[in-house]
Amino acid sequence: MDADTGSRAGSEWRTVPNLLSFGRLAVTPVLGWLILTGHTNYAGGLFGLMGISDYLDGYIARRTNTVTDLGTTLDPISDRVLAMTAITTMMMADLLPLWMGIPVLLRDAVLSVVFLALSRRGFGKPKVLRVGKTATFALFFALPALILGDPLRTPGLILFGIGGVLYYVAAIRYAQEMRHFLADQRRPFTDHGHDAPAPEEPPVD
Repeated sequence: MDADTGSRAGSEWRTVPNLLSFGRLAVTPVLGWLILTGHTNYAGGLFGLMGISDYLDGYIARRTNTVTDLGTTLDPISDRVLAMTAITTMMMADLLPLWMGIPVLLRDAVLSVVFLALSRRGFGKPKVLRVGKTATFALFFALPALILGDPLRTPGLILFGIGGVLYYVAAIRYAQEMRHFLADQRRPFTDHGHDAPAPEEPPVD
């Protein structure tokens, strides 16, 4: 790594949006512990603060023109780790039905493995889809509501169901992008986007 690359990487870590994303990752184990030990009021409050930080890091990055490659990777990772930790510990604490939580966890696990496999073939970072962000938004409202319980449990279950459905809509969109990517890799060499001409047949005697 040259000096310029190292300096740029160091400056990316010091931006406020990336520090907020890293902070969510660091605090996520504390949230899981609070849920498992029954400190639901503290867990709900902490989750709310983490959800606010998720909104703020994107807002600040756009307003201050500090969107970085590190941030576009770190933000969705911190969201996924937070959601998966909360869902897993909430199912263990009987705050979330297994039949609702497991499909969401399964979706994240499968996509993570597929993205990792395709990245070695040049797929690159998956695009952040609006429907995926909407799903995350719904889940980040639903989970603290379920942690806090009555009278927020029913609205929380409804929001979680909506977020789960949108999660799978986003997964279908990602699957379409992957299929197009794999189809492009199977095509023959092209010239300016057009199929290369077939070789001429030898003259017939």
